[in-house]
Amino acid sequence: MQQHAPRLRDLVLLGGGHSHVQVLKSAGMRPLTGVRLTLICREVETPYSGMLPGHVAGLYDRAQIHIDLARLARFAGARLLAAEATGLDLEGRQVLLGQHPPVRFDLLSINTGAVPAELPGVGTPVKPIGRFLPRWDALRASVRSGERVALVGGGAGGVELALAMRRALPADVGVVLVSDSLLPGHPGGVVSRLRRALQVSGVELVMQFRVDAVDCDSGQGERPARRLLRSSDGRSVSATHLFWVTGVTAPPWIAASGLATDPGGFVAVDRYLRSTSHPCVFAAGDVAALVHQPRPKAGVYAVREGPVLGENLRRAVAQRPLRPFRAQRRFLSLIGMADGRAVASRGPLVAQGAWVWRWKDRIDRRFMARFQDLPEMARAEFDLPAALRAEAPETMRCGGCGAKLGADPLRRVLARLPQQRYPNVSVGIGDDAAVVQVAGGALLLTVDGFRSLVDDPYLFGRITAHHSLNDVIAMGGHGTAALALATVPLMAESMMEDELYALLRGAVDVLNAQGVPRVGGHSAEGAELSLGLTITGALDGPALGKAGLRAGDALVLNKPVGTGVILAAHMRGLAGAAELAAALESMDRSNAPALTVFRDHDVHALTDVTGFGLIGHLAEMLRAGGVRAQLRAGAVPALPGAARLLAAGVASSLQSNNELALQDFELHGVLPADPRVRLLADPQTSGGLLAGVAAARADACVAELRALGFDAAVIGTVVDVVPAAAGAADAPLSSVAV
Repeated sequence: MQQHAPRLRDLVLLGGGHSHVQVLKSAGMRPLTGVRLTLICREVETPYSGMLPGHVAGLYDRAQIHIDLARLARFAGARLLAAEATGLDLEGRQVLLGQHPPVRFDLLSINTGAVPAELPGVGTPVKPIGRFLPRWDALRASVRSGERVALVGGGAGGVELALAMRRALPADVGVVLVSDSLLPGHPGGVVSRLRRALQVSGVELVMQFRVDAVDCDSGQGERPARRLLRSSDGRSVSATHLFWVTGVTAPPWIAASGLATDPGGFVAVDRYLRSTSHPCVFAAGDVAALVHQPRPKAGVYAVREGPVLGENLRRAVAQRPLRPFRAQRRFLSLIGMADGRAVASRGPLVAQGAWVWRWKDRIDRRFMARFQDLPEMARAEFDLPAALRAEAPETMRCGGCGAKLGADPLRRVLARLPQQRYPNVSVGIGDDAAVVQVAGGALLLTVDGFRSLVDDPYLFGRITAHHSLNDVIAMGGHGTAALALATVPLMAESMMEDELYALLRGAVDVLNAQGVPRVGGHSAEGAELSLGLTITGALDGPALGKAGLRAGDALVLNKPVGTGVILAAHMRGLAGAAELAAALESMDRSNAPALTVFRDHDVHALTDVTGFGLIGHLAEMLRAGGVRAQLRAGAVPALPGAARLLAAGVASSLQSNNELALQDFELHGVLPADPRVRLLADPQTSGGLLAGVAAARADACVAELRALGFDAAVIGTVVDVVPAAAGAADAPLSSVAV
């Protein structure tokens, strides 16, 4: 048997800063054997601060200034956990997270960046950038003539943003830069050039102004709210919108954790970027303080620290001598002017012009290309004789419902099994859950599960629980008990324990939210992380199920489709971070509230959309009810990016088999290769509910579902009953149109 080196150490990267993206790239190019690499970050895209002013000025789009951490982590072979740190348990070697179980580490590296210094609670700090950008986008979309935008902070970042905002905003919107000084620490030649640029561009400068208080009114009628900045000398500045580009401080949990810090609360690190108090912790970027080489907070240091940090983490795992980091005393400073020019300085040398901007632009784009233009990931290939290679399946197989056996082979296997007829089984194979008669009434019974489809075991446990409970919900009931079957890959014993805990914790959190006790289970060691759940349930009213569609019913879907193709693209490093996040959010959502809405709006039939895709599960409903339907492909809600990825040739492992169900449907005004049609066959994990609802109640039903946050829609109509002459075994001939 082929053996792989077991993972024996946990290396956790906390934060997706400029140093850690280099560590990840290095791990992708030279894998860390025997190490489980985990990236924890609040956001799955990290912006490059050096290009932020250019984006604000309209010179770069959003994608150009962001690094997709989901794609980079996949390239590096790292787990990605989207969570925010709240503290450290250094004795237990755990990262404490909000809304997520703690994560263990043997080695920890911190590159979270700093946080804005204490502000008066009015206005928007520019850092973290991920929270600033939505506010800036909203301002640009709604700003009106006569309004004023104030930026507080006269450093390089404040000056660049003031010039960029002046370029981006209409001329009748004021921009004012407020600070106690202009470009402190920069040569006089830089200050004079940029002061002139601010004045020429129309930015109002208010200098020697230290903000001591901010008053805010609520606005009246058409007049927007005003912010009034006050200084101790009695002066004031009025603005409609306020942004802070001021100093930063360390996250408060750093000092609270017990790590040694400098007077500002930043992690004190030695010349190896290692904590001076805890050798198992490293830090880089703004969150770190070089105790023997004090330097100002600047992104250039995080970039320079990245290669040394990556090398030292490798060496620390292997217990080899570390490499020192030497911080340069002078560095090249490039400040954009938002007009196709920039100012450069190094020590006393200063230059300005369009060529400087081209230089800065080339440096920034080259840095980003290192993490955006990743090399193609190698795929495992079967060592087969040439005569057999054409029959070999695709080696990169999907997880979740994309890994199910196809509908046709499954149907053939079930037909070959011995018949089982028992009087206590009122609904058996073929529906979402069995209905078994017991002494106390009807018992719902179902089992589901799969190998891991996401990096985060906690999130995987949550999604599996939602997915498994959906079978009971689709029958019109609720769960009453659950049994778990978990498989954990071979690792160090402490790591296997941590993996199993996170997996089961995710499942139990969802089960507890729906009042379902986990009453037992079984665990085993295997090749991959997997989880299966057996669910028992009880009906909340009359049983629903797949049969029951009536002519005239509206077909209502409460969740978008596309999880299969997005997960398949993520495996190949092709899905965008925002696209993946939307799919995960959809999967990590219960359908229980939707069942209540469907019952309140005269539902006649119900199923959950899973591995056989929307078209496969609709075909099952039509066969069970003996009816035909007209499906509108253009009305089916889809996850962002799903159609784009299908059009680009990405598809789940199960896609081709699922598309066989389209043979039961006539196509009108649309071709089989149309992504809108192919999405109907996309296998779903923890998908939505497909319901047949009385037509008169359909619009109200959709409105109520949308009020609950579901992306619901009427996607088709049940048109008539299949003639008796067609025979019950024949598939009903239905149609798909645009």
